[in-house]
Amino acid sequence: MIEERILRILSSMSLEEKIAQLMAVSVDSLLDDHNRFSREKAVKIIGKGIGQIARVAGSRRKLSPSEVVSIINKIQSFLIKETRMRIPAIVHEECLAGLMGRGATSFPHPIGLASTWDPDLVERVASAIRREALAVGA
Repeated sequence: MIEERILRILSSMSLEEKIAQLMAVSVDSLLDDHNRFSREKAVKIIGKGIGQIARVAGSRRKLSPSEVVSIINKIQSFLIKETRMRIPAIVHEECLAGLMGRGATSFPHPIGLASTWDPDLVERVASAIRREALAVGA
């Protein structure tokens, strides 16, 4: 059962690993000066795991969509292969008016969409945002 597996995982985690799962880290802290994933930084910063990786597409480094995908894959691979608990992170992005990242579509803010009184339009916009976020691994 899933509940039993969860209890087994939690009981085997150290306090540091549990705390790490409650934390988030900006992707910027895991990259070198050339926007490449740094294993050395990862060992120091997320070596016990991490709950969330924040704003890869929306990084101040203005990464391309292909760079975003590559970096997310490298971070997840590190977490799964090189941490004791092998737990991947949740990748979260800002998507209030579209995926906030280089090359993504910008939509009207929710208050503007609400003023159209068109729930189908809102659903289509949300679906478009979802597709763009999924395309980069968020």
